[in-house]
Formats: sequence, C-alpha cells, structure tokens
Amino acid sequence: TGNANFKDQDKRAAQLESQGLRFLGMGISGGEEGARKGPAFFPGGTPSVWEEVRPIVEAAAAKAEDGRPCVTFNGKGGAGSCVKMYHNAGEYAVLQIWGEAYTALLAFGFDNDQIADVFESWKADGFLKSYMLDISIAACRAREAAGNYLSEKVKDRIGSKGTGLWSAQEALEVGVPAPSLSMAVISRQMTMCKEERIANCKAFPNFPRGPSAEARDKSPNSPDAKQLYHAVSLCIIASYAQMFQCLRELDKVYGFGLNLPATIATFRAGCILQGYLLGPMTKAFEENPSLPNLMDAFTKEIVAGLDDCRQILAKL
Repeated sequence: TGNANFKDQDKRAAQLESQGLRFLGMGISGGEEGARKGPAFFPGGTPSVWEEVRPIVEAAAAKAEDGRPCVTFNGKGGAGSCVKMYHNAGEYAVLQIWGEAYTALLAFGFDNDQIADVFESWKADGFLKSYMLDISIAACRAREAAGNYLSEKVKDRIGSKGTGLWSAQEALEVGVPAPSLSMAVISRQMTMCKEERIANCKAFPNFPRGPSAEARDKSPNSPDAKQLYHAVSLCIIASYAQMFQCLRELDKVYGFGLNLPATIATFRAGCILQGYLLGPMTKAFEENPSLPNLMDAFTKEIVAGLDDCRQILAKL
C-alpha cells in the first residue's frame, strides 16, 4: 500500500471487517536497494492475516545486525501506514538537517570535497553513522564529466509525496510540537517558490550573507566543523524524539496497539533511516517503554553538545 493515508486504511479495514473480510495494509521502505537486499515492512490491519503471511514477509525483509527482520505487526487498521508516514517525516527532517549542515559549511568557505571530508570524519565515533550520511558524502563528491561538482547543476527545487504534510497536520491535531518535521515540509515548499526567491534576493542586494569565509580553518578538525557536529547530532536526536512522540500520541487516539520499541527496531536496516542511532533508541524504549521522551535517553550527549550548538548558530 506504499504511502497510503492511514485514515483511509482505517476506513477500509473497518468496512471489510464489518463484512467478515480481513485486511492488511503494508507500508514499505527500501527503494531499489530494498528490492535487491530486502526492505523494511510496516504492516497493520487484521492480526490473523499477519500471522498467515508473517513467515513470508519476515523472510523477505532486511535483517538488522542482530539478525532480527526489519518488520513487526504495528497494530490494527491503518497502523502500518501511520508508521510509514512518520518514517517519511523523519526522513524529511534528517535530510533537511544534512542539507543545512552542507549550507553552513558552504557559508564558511568549504568546497564540496572539504565538506565531504568533514562529513566523513563524523563517522569515526559511529554516533552519526547512517545511510543518509553516506549518501550526503557521495552527493558532495559527485562530479559531472567536465569535472564540475554535480550539486552545482542540480535544480534547487524538491517536491514531496504528501506524507510529510500529513505528519505535520496530525502532529498539530494531537497536540505534539514537532517543529523539525514541520519545518522540513515548509523548507521543501519554499524550494518550489523559485521565482519569488530570486526576486527577493534581487530586492535586497546588500543583505548580510552570513559569516566571512576568509582565513578560516577548513579542515575536519576546525572549530566550525566540531561545533557543527554537535548541532547536527542534537537536531537529529530531536527529530527522532518528535517522530516517536507523534506515533505514541496517535496510538492513544486511534488505539492501534503499537509496540513502539519493536517498531523503532524495524528502522535499523533496509530503509533510508537506517543508522547507528536506531540501536540505542530501540534499547532506550525496550528498557523503559513508558519513557516520556526520547531526549531523556540522550541527556549526556545533549548536555555535552549544547554549548557548541549555540556557538555555531551564533556564527551563521
């Protein structure tokens, strides 16, 4: 069922079950790599259907490092599509964070290869190691045949599938503040206003353009790069915290029967969100299923990086 609206899935499930029929909705993430190596699946609907197809789906799913298949039954009705919706919202938010990190380093005078070197260095301690970091590095280094950076030729417009918008709307409706998810959607919408952006730039030719790029250390060990590392880390943690809080509140409203730790574990391989952080996040909710907010599980990292986060923001 791809990116179906979970409310539509709820209606279909209710209609079919009232007629004695069973329903299974299945969100899927993985793209071409998922087709080759196994995707992450997000099923929801009639429990008895899941039990019948479970062996097949688990065999087809990607496997995390501990061997667990990246699939779990998320609950009744549109639970699976709701999880897929917030998976996509998390994707939007984290991609936006990497885009803003790239833009910040450009403002400091780093070129694409230098930015890629910085991003590469951030994999050393494993904390930010992820599929999205890998593709960001590859995108920075990519060049066209003439030798120019490919990113300079890419049109700065990006659309959306609707799932990010639905996620932001649902967050507002259930009273969960999710600024990272919402701003990622708004940022995509802003890119589509190309003509307005160009006109505004022309209207303010002397507007300050950010920090001076002259005489700055442009190595991975520079103060700018180190401070930005902590800002990116905190923003990604906050984005996931918002995402999981939305799922928890919607589970209360719709009564899906969501097992949040098991759901988070399905993101660890096969999908665009896969990365190191999903491991400790899964563990945090397994150890304390009633954890008020994911931020509580990363207090040490947040406290250690907060001052650097403030300093880098003050420079931009």
